[in-house]
Amino acid sequence: MVWIGARYRFASTFSYRIPYFSSSYALSAPAPSPSTVKLALVSATINRTGNIQKGARLFEKIHNSSSAIELPNKVAVFKAFMKRLKKKRLGDGFERTFGIREYILYDGALGIHLDVASSDVEEVSEALQRVQYFGTSDSICYCFEKTKAGPDQKHVVSQCGQNQALSEGVVFLLSDFSENTTFEDINPFSEKRMKRESLSLKPHLFPMRVVQKDRSHTIYQRL
Repeated sequence: MVWIGARYRFASTFSYRIPYFSSSYALSAPAPSPSTVKLALVSATINRTGNIQKGARLFEKIHNSSSAIELPNKVAVFKAFMKRLKKKRLGDGFERTFGIREYILYDGALGIHLDVASSDVEEVSEALQRVQYFGTSDSICYCFEKTKAGPDQKHVVSQCGQNQALSEGVVFLLSDFSENTTFEDINPFSEKRMKRESLSLKPHLFPMRVVQKDRSHTIYQRL
């Protein structure tokens, strides 16, 4: 197994709804979860090649891979009050509602790394380069650098234990795929909704501290 990675810049904001939060009050983690990263690679591969089976084969290769997210120097989180169109529960069409969603601004690049088999390096590297967004579809980004080096462990989001000191950073719940999850469970082009058992939630430690906070925004500095 070898580490490969890529670095991304975002056109404006990033948003990833923390699992099981209501879409009417969607708080965002400061970085995409492991499952979001892997879904982005699969979706980008299918979108660019038009081959769903190629996306399915890629998913089988990466769905149990270890991943690492490298944070930029600063991260700003702000809340936006938005008008929304919500699908009607009964009948066709949409209805107007309101909601709050958190968005992220990065001061610098976001690094994504995956631990994959040496035989899959080129295929996964191409998928990393194809990614155009993480999280919500308006979280537009582009890959400006690929690497075959491992992540900088000082800047990496990592799983944390219950007894780990919170003084080392800030904890958020992130999702990853369960060991037995299949492509049919997560197919982004299927009308079926993803089953809850397809994902596992684990606390992750973000190596950063709050440097400014009020009711509408929070600014984090990487440790």
